Amino acid sequence: MAAYKARLQEFDRILSQDVVDLKALRRLCFTGAPEEGGRRALCWKLLLNYLPLDTNQWDETLRKKRAQYQHFVGEGDGGGTARLSKNGSGNQHVDDHPLNPNPDSQWGSFFKDNEVLAQIDKDVRRLCPDIMFFQRGTNYPCRLIVDDQDVERLSHRVTHSSSRLHRLQERD
Repeated sequence: MAAYKARLQEFDRILSQDVVDLKALRRLCFTGAPEEGGRRALCWKLLLNYLPLDTNQWDETLRKKRAQYQHFVGEGDGGGTARLSKNGSGNQHVDDHPLNPNPDSQWGSFFKDNEVLAQIDKDVRRLCPDIMFFQRGTNYPCRLIVDDQDVERLSHRVTHSSSRLHRLQERD
């Protein structure tokens, strides 16, 4: 236990310097970084050059990165024009319905996306079942998307569609 506390103190010493010593951090992280106090996340950000080594620049860098992320989210949804409506169709045409065989149908795309999302969900949960990070939602979701009442949450889509499929398979 004393060795572990000494290791935590060494991480704290390196991470509290005005300019982080990257060689020392790499050497220390080689055998793993502890999760306590957000040390592992901070180490990854530094090792992947997400944060600069100068600790005085971290707040400004994080502000810029978060603004950049918000910009990408805005671009990714087509500026609000390509959002999926609650009913799943995303368009107002009456001739587009769930049983429409047209390959260009919004519903066809919806069902194909659901299959992919369900597979991604399964793969992520199987990746490391003992690590809770992969089993639960994030503590810091993108508020722009989460708080928008007109956008359907993909996690709800996947959860509900896969649970319905599971119930149907149980009946057989």
